[in-house]
Amino acid sequence: MKYVPLVWAAIMRKPTRAVLTLLSVMIAFTLFGLTIGMNATFTKLKAEARDDRLFAFSRFGGTLSVGMERQIESIPGVALATSSNNLFGYIQDPKNRVFVQMNDENTAKIYPEWPITAQQWQMVRDNRRGVLVSRSQADRWHLKVGDTFTVIAPVQKKADGTTNWTLQVVAITPDFFPLMAGYMFGNYDYMDKARLLSDQGKTGVFRIKLSDPSRSAAIAEDIENKFANSSTPLQSLTEKAAYDVTSNTGMDIAAVDREIALAGMFMVLFLTANGIAQAVRERFAEFATLKTIGFSDWGVIGLVFAEAAIPCLLGAGLGVGLAEVLASIIPRFVPPGQGVPVPTMTMTVLAWAVACAALVALASSALPALRLKRMDIATALSGR
Repeated sequence: MKYVPLVWAAIMRKPTRAVLTLLSVMIAFTLFGLTIGMNATFTKLKAEARDDRLFAFSRFGGTLSVGMERQIESIPGVALATSSNNLFGYIQDPKNRVFVQMNDENTAKIYPEWPITAQQWQMVRDNRRGVLVSRSQADRWHLKVGDTFTVIAPVQKKADGTTNWTLQVVAITPDFFPLMAGYMFGNYDYMDKARLLSDQGKTGVFRIKLSDPSRSAAIAEDIENKFANSSTPLQSLTEKAAYDVTSNTGMDIAAVDREIALAGMFMVLFLTANGIAQAVRERFAEFATLKTIGFSDWGVIGLVFAEAAIPCLLGAGLGVGLAEVLASIIPRFVPPGQGVPVPTMTMTVLAWAVACAALVALASSALPALRLKRMDIATALSGR
């Protein structure tokens, strides 16, 4: 610790260069934190996906008849199916977008791990206009239990010709992964009966619970075969497959995230290596003096490494901190309930950032340290 003032004085010899280097490192590690954090989100999403659930939707797009639900439940291995619909709109101003997922009564049975009690689901069934609002969305819209609010949904017209859907908050419920932007859950039957007659009895997707998870792929194929010759052929997908971003996009998202993070690390390496090399050149005679008064080669090299490590580690900490702030802000700009992933900032992300910062500092100081180790003290002191 007694050498910290010496290292700090060396860093602040050129304050402008030191500040610009720190800012550049911080920005690079902000990018690093966001990309690695997003990778962590995708990994967690796939890991937590269930084997006993399927999604079934129209193979060629469009809506499905709710009556198909009973036919799906008749297939061996299917325990339960549920319908839902989505209310897309805004509150007061088109910029204030909201998304309300209107669920039928089977949703609670298909998603028992959601932190919503049976009593809270019952509140929605008892109050046809009732909605469950997550804590983050309640805070965003300043809602409390008993409040009413109106969602204006231009593309979802009611039977009376209006597009205003008045809803009432019946409970404030916990946020949970993967609905990191929050959610609003309402009553499917209320929305269905209030719509135009031509739109009633329709859903966009069936969520299906299986009694035998080991046969999920075979059951998905049975569902597709059952409706293959119908007017609305279905496509079925296991929850694990649906949440596997790589298979859905045909692109290795994790690899792309790592490449972006690696590009940021190369930028940091270039900046710090250039800065350390220049600092060593400017103070070559000073390092020779330190060796003259008794500093060992490794002692001098340690000072150079510390000079590189301080801005790298400090920038890494600040960058990951800024990434965490940005990750917490992103949900405010995402309509609730759509499951749009946001970076997950964990201690693992911070550990990777610190490790990479240390490696960058080591690589940046390697060549200048080698030069100092091989320098001729007399030549350096003479200024040649």
